[in-house]
Amino acid sequence: MLKALVIDDEESLREIIVEVLSMLEIEAFTAENGQQAVDIAKVNDDEINFVLIDRFMPDMSGEETFQALREYLPGRPVLFMSGYNQQEGVEALNGEKIRFIKKPFSIMELRNTVTELISDL
Repeated sequence: MLKALVIDDEESLREIIVEVLSMLEIEAFTAENGQQAVDIAKVNDDEINFVLIDRFMPDMSGEETFQALREYLPGRPVLFMSGYNQQEGVEALNGEKIRFIKKPFSIMELRNTVTELISDL
């Protein structure tokens, strides 16, 4: 079974994402901030297949979190999420399997994007 690491500072959104992943038969670790995500990745690196990251969080941004996670989860597919329509930084991460989804997204949009993201796993 695939496992994801879901990082978002909004608890209600984390819960919705976990529910959608569950429909796809994907288990999830959740983190409310970048440091918590790094701590989870340190312990569970061999179990995490892909990551969903909010781009704008307090303390540690999505990009900073992504950079910190690369040490523990190199090459894992990543889905960046944001309420802002800013995909530029995501596109600059050459050579990575990266996708972007704009909030608010529908359950179907999330399902389709995750399915595309993990198609090679």
